[in-house]
Amino acid sequence: MSRLQTQFVDNNKKNRAPDRIFSPLYGVSLAGGLFARVFRNNIDYLRKIDLDAALYWFRKKAGRTAPGKPYRGHFEDNIKGQTAGLILMGAGNALRWTEDKNLEKLVNTIVDEIKACGEDDGYLMAVPKEQFGTLEYPHYVRIWLTYGLYAAALGGNPHAMDMLRRWQDWFNSCDDLPVIKYLSLAFQGVVCSPFVYNTPVGKPEDIENTVRYYEEDWRLGQFIMREPGAIETRRQPGIEPHPHGTELEAFEGYLDLYRATGKHYYLRAVMNAHDMYKRDWQHVGGGIVMCEFLDAHPGCGWLSPPRPYNELCCTSFWILLNQRLHRLFPDKEEYVNEIEKSLYNVAIANQDGAEGIRYFAWIDKYKQKSGLVHCCCGVGTRLFGLLPEFLYSIGSDSLYIDIYNASTFDWDRNGSRVRVETVTDLPYNGNVKIRIEGQGDQAFTLKLRIPAWTAGSVTVNADGTTYRGERGSYLAIEKNWNGTHEIEFTLPFRWEKTLYHGAENYYDERAEPPVDYTRWAFEYGPLLMAVAGTNGEKFTPAGNDGRILLGKDPEKYSEWLKPDKTALHFTIEGYPEFRMLPYFEIADEPFSCYPHFLAGKSALS
Repeated sequence: MSRLQTQFVDNNKKNRAPDRIFSPLYGVSLAGGLFARVFRNNIDYLRKIDLDAALYWFRKKAGRTAPGKPYRGHFEDNIKGQTAGLILMGAGNALRWTEDKNLEKLVNTIVDEIKACGEDDGYLMAVPKEQFGTLEYPHYVRIWLTYGLYAAALGGNPHAMDMLRRWQDWFNSCDDLPVIKYLSLAFQGVVCSPFVYNTPVGKPEDIENTVRYYEEDWRLGQFIMREPGAIETRRQPGIEPHPHGTELEAFEGYLDLYRATGKHYYLRAVMNAHDMYKRDWQHVGGGIVMCEFLDAHPGCGWLSPPRPYNELCCTSFWILLNQRLHRLFPDKEEYVNEIEKSLYNVAIANQDGAEGIRYFAWIDKYKQKSGLVHCCCGVGTRLFGLLPEFLYSIGSDSLYIDIYNASTFDWDRNGSRVRVETVTDLPYNGNVKIRIEGQGDQAFTLKLRIPAWTAGSVTVNADGTTYRGERGSYLAIEKNWNGTHEIEFTLPFRWEKTLYHGAENYYDERAEPPVDYTRWAFEYGPLLMAVAGTNGEKFTPAGNDGRILLGKDPEKYSEWLKPDKTALHFTIEGYPEFRMLPYFEIADEPFSCYPHFLAGKSALS
């Protein structure tokens, strides 16, 4: 299929606050390793979805033959058509980086069926127009179809871009606009139209209608003033929209409004919300605690299933918000650090091989069983299709290597090509080799990310010259990259321990004498680690209730954690029944990312 002719979309001419760098649309190939495995699992997962079930309601509305049965449950019974958007988001984005005839056929079939369901004025939902302003159609389903059509267009479908524009034109004058922001999950509407605006077919009306019909000035004011309780409290009358961490998606939209208009109050609100989430609502490893239907308060840090925390949707929007911030402020390493740890410790950890995608990334006791079609499957398959996009960023005179993964990047520049090859086994070890091959005049600044999770400064050898990069920054190397160039360095992993201060600290008053426990999490480099195994009744006279208990001093972890034969796996001295390993590798075994430790030296072995 033919794709867009440009390697990135530059909207700086129509945006008042310009991006300084851009994410590549094409040109990145995964060359093995963890990301490549996740990318391939995602394609295999998409093939498990029943195409007839996904298209059932579109065919019914179009009066066409609809074989099979639709998926049952909330995500197709109540919000018809969402599964088609789910497939397009994952498959269309995957086709940006790989050729796959079966995937191409799948995308084209879905686009053709949606087009057949569409009406002359551009409306293309699987439900009649009179149902559009109900349930989750005007926001949730609309944005999935929007993301899906754009992904299909990037993947090469010849009709999807025009359909997207006509669909947005219909929305810009639809009857429901006067009440649209009072309907379910209306914050998704804030991001949808500005998203279209930043595609090649965007129009000024997309921004104008967002400001007129969606902007919640009172809500922005809450965050501008850092109002206590702003995240978990919405003061708009009615039950909808209720507090939810997926409101992070709205901040993607408000950041796009800042880019489009240059109005700084959007940026202030977004930056304060970003800080408040990090301070009070982010779990160790990057997950977001705030979720709908959760009894929550700042710093609650809920751990025990089945509480609804660490929802993949929230993390997806957190990743994409930080990606936007990276484009605006590319030399602030913290935004890519958020992307990387969220990918490893929530997104990838929630992929259940090719079988499904988990809704919640529970980090204590057990992992949730995966499902085939629900909202977190949609954002998950989209993220996995986008994976190559997170590795590199480009500007007119700069190349950023953001996340190190085995890959090649063919950068079309100055009428010729720069090829970047990254050779690494990250996250399994920190060794990195980069080869750059440039043709002709290729003077630009190479920006190498030195992650905040490293153990200290990093020595970089580039063509025999030594450079030193400081953790939490980008190392700049400016030269003409014509010809072949070799760069080599090692990122030393740092251990980081975090004392739990949330609502599930444990005090066993039944024991004699009473026992006070502390809970600690451990991170190794960018990875959240987990202790897996069971130890019966050790250190709990009244029974352990599934808790993992260690009679060790957490401050002296280097004395009792020993590297195992498997990369990133560690044995625990004196506890052969336990091992520590990356959380993303946990499958069905009992585990905890916050194991208990007996408090006080007298209780330690």
